[in-house]
Amino acid sequence: MSDSGAPAAGTARLHTEGLTAGYGDIRVIQGVDVEVTSGTMSAVVGPNGAGKSTLLKGILGLARVFEGQVLLNGEPVTGKPLEQLAKAGIAYVPQVDDVFDSLRVRENLEMGGYLLDKATREARIEEVLEVFPDLRRKLRRFVGSMSGGERKMTAFGRALMLAPSVMVLDEPTAGLSPALTQVVLGEQARVLADRGKAVLIVEQKAKAALELADWAYVMVQGRVAMSASGRAVLEDPDMAEVFLGGGSVPAAPRATG
Repeated sequence: MSDSGAPAAGTARLHTEGLTAGYGDIRVIQGVDVEVTSGTMSAVVGPNGAGKSTLLKGILGLARVFEGQVLLNGEPVTGKPLEQLAKAGIAYVPQVDDVFDSLRVRENLEMGGYLLDKATREARIEEVLEVFPDLRRKLRRFVGSMSGGERKMTAFGRALMLAPSVMVLDEPTAGLSPALTQVVLGEQARVLADRGKAVLIVEQKAKAALELADWAYVMVQGRVAMSASGRAVLEDPDMAEVFLGGGSVPAAPRATG
């Protein structure tokens, strides 16, 4: 991390500037700045109703953006549809409907690379299996018969097929046990960052995410209440009140280096 209170510079950089977004005429989030760079994982956490999902949808062109912008490597991508974002290098793994239950693991990976020629698609599958070697012996299994952790690994693998530089993950541990939560976050999402991807994760299980995140943004009532390293957020006594009691936004958002 840099001394300025932001993630260190990397090959890929996704960030928002003063993003205000919502639905219809309702502004759910206001003036939000978040950032993630190659080789790091940035987590967005906060109590229910804080605006985490709306932030994600604003970044991905799924919510109305009133003000501010979304930038990828300095180029505006605000409001672009998911297909264009994918071509630009941003992969999105939604909370649900992230795999095809009726297909085998290999077929799911092939679907992720359906735009590629056969040779490139096969090469990408091998690259995915290098990242997630446990998938190799599961290639012929139907995804519908797999555990939640295995399904999420397949979803991550499918998203990797287009060789994205940025991975946006929407509550990947939703519905998973504490043990599987640790697997998905520590052995899958963290691995993506360690292999050079810029990983932006919105996660309801804050403590588990903060223990692994390089940087964290705590959202409360549609604004960023604190931005700091994951460890610093965990150790901040005020943040316990935010998560346990709903908390309130400080007079000015805090950033610590």
